[in-house]
Amino acid sequence: MEFPHQGKSLIAGYPFFGPANSRTLQNEIKRGGYLEPTFPELISFIHHCYFNGTPSHAGMIDEIMKTKYFVGFTGVLYLPGKNEVCFFDHPSLDRASVVDFDYLEMKQRLHYDCKRVDLDDVETGLVPWNRIAGNPLFRAVSGGEEGAGKLAELASMHSDKNGYIFVPKISNFSSPQARIILLYSYGGGKSLTVTLNGSGSSRNSYSVGLLKAIS
Repeated sequence: MEFPHQGKSLIAGYPFFGPANSRTLQNEIKRGGYLEPTFPELISFIHHCYFNGTPSHAGMIDEIMKTKYFVGFTGVLYLPGKNEVCFFDHPSLDRASVVDFDYLEMKQRLHYDCKRVDLDDVETGLVPWNRIAGNPLFRAVSGGEEGAGKLAELASMHSDKNGYIFVPKISNFSSPQARIILLYSYGGGKSLTVTLNGSGSSRNSYSVGLLKAIS
């Protein structure tokens, strides 16, 4: 299935891989000859399927989001001393399917490309759908204004027309922590939820396999 993403056309296999934990999904995707999607790529695919696919595509997405999770392979690094969070694509996962903190910390130390957000004065928790596109956290996790706009449109299809972005209380961390991003519908379809606190070990996760950009 072809879909647009940040000015390019990507190709994804269908149906979704899962349910499984993140490491198992990653291995299954690669065995199938695909690449695992980053969270922004996953959002673009889900948005395209939901609004431009068949009713069965939308129904499958609704079912997964209401009862399970989607996982995009973008790692989250919390830096409590700076009250910052950084997002790195394609994190390493250990044998327990937990995000490898040392790998993300190395990338941060060596100044690899990342999206970085200062958590001071950033709206978290419940965010009305029409404020999602301008929210720095939603923009960072989804790859910019385009991706945040897609999340906003998906949130508008939920019963309370809200998005919810969960960020753990960073002051509770005594040292930097690593996580992965999950997407689901809270309360059986009540609100679109992005949690920045996924360990990667949940066996109820789904994802998609990508081929390559074609333009």
